[in-house]
Amino acid sequence: MTDYPTGKDIFRECCSRIAAACAPCGFKYNKSRRSMIKPIGSFTAEIRFSSHSSNMAGSYLEFNTNSRILNTHSGKVYWEISLSNFRDKGKVWNLAKEATRERELAEIITLIQNKVAPLMDKYETNLEEILEEVIQTGWFLPQANPMEFYVLDVLDLVVDFGTPEQIRECAHRYIRHLSEEMQETFENDYNAYQRDGQAASTIAFRKLIPFMIERNISLPLYTG
Repeated sequence: MTDYPTGKDIFRECCSRIAAACAPCGFKYNKSRRSMIKPIGSFTAEIRFSSHSSNMAGSYLEFNTNSRILNTHSGKVYWEISLSNFRDKGKVWNLAKEATRERELAEIITLIQNKVAPLMDKYETNLEEILEEVIQTGWFLPQANPMEFYVLDVLDLVVDFGTPEQIRECAHRYIRHLSEEMQETFENDYNAYQRDGQAASTIAFRKLIPFMIERNISLPLYTG
């Protein structure tokens, strides 16, 4: 009787193959954690492999990776993003079927080598460009719906490595891209917090408003 590989066997093998292909990019594979690590100046780049409990033997084996940048000293995570966000289809990969597995693996490896690794390397070679992209666009990757809450996701990066002017501009850009109604709500919440410490009406505002007031960042001038 032939023993067929289990989903876990296939997952482990695919992780090892991707790690081997990405080793020339400087990543070291931690087999027990199913992740690849690369030191980049003051940062640590990590790519973690993941699957899902809904896998079905022989027909579905979900595979995805999450990439993130951390502060090596403090462990603070500046951002984390799924590899599928770099993919036009916007979906995770299915590695269950042998007939299509090689093609799927090739796409995963290509995206890591050509998209993720160069982005991460910029944190050592051109951090200033990264910071400017964050401030000018609210994020550093093309997005179908730009702005949303991405500025707040990466605000800590600007705070830790940017100038006071960059920090202010980052906060102001977030506010300016809110709807007119939400800008009004933000201004009311800002004034209420400044006046008597009243908590803001949304989680995002509760993070940003105390941050701005502690740093004497005023509300932006609205241009309509």
